[in-house]
Amino acid sequence: MLLSYRGFNYQASTALLPKKQDFTTAKYRGVSYEIVKHTTIKTPSKSQLKYRGVTYID
Repeated sequence: MLLSYRGFNYQASTALLPKKQDFTTAKYRGVSYEIVKHTTIKTPSKSQLKYRGVTYID
């Protein structure tokens, strides 16, 4: 997707989100409930950014 901000065009990067949530069933004092397991999202390790004409690596 091509985006623009104040006249500068840039390409949007997309993050991969998990499609399935993992649940763990737990029991406390006879009551069962589900706990959501948190997953990490993979993102690009390095990105080259520019702010007011100065390029830097994030």
